[in-house]
Amino acid sequence: MKKFLLFALLAMSGMAQAASDVVVSGAWTRATAPGQDSAMVQLVITSKQAAKLVGVSSKVAQTSELHSMVHEGGMMKMRQVESVDLAAGKALDLGEAGYHLMLMGLKSPIKEGDKVELVLTVRQAGGKDEKVKVEAEAKALTEAGHHGHMHHH
Repeated sequence: MKKFLLFALLAMSGMAQAASDVVVSGAWTRATAPGQDSAMVQLVITSKQAAKLVGVSSKVAQTSELHSMVHEGGMMKMRQVESVDLAAGKALDLGEAGYHLMLMGLKSPIKEGDKVELVLTVRQAGGKDEKVKVEAEAKALTEAGHHGHMHHH
């Protein structure tokens, strides 16, 4: 029985370790213009297991949402989405995939060089939620996006 319990504990610790297999890189936002009360955040996210990005929060904003961008009738429209699928082991560049994070009701302006803290909620295939802390660097209003990711499809 002791061997079984030890094995079970080791197996569970291995699973707990596997649950933190989410890596986020290249997170950035733009400094806000005077009077602007929202900001868009771009990043690249990779999960070793199939998962879903299901939420975002930030202390700098009243509300934070996942958005998709779609061309509709010749216009670019943003819509809130419930989740973004993350394929196992595949990096997802939100911008290239037509998504972004939206921070609304900013509590103070975002200045160039600021580090904006975010907490992403990633739901693993088993239904377990994992919180991933991210810092997005604020770039100058005039600076082009990360690797020029302002693609027009």
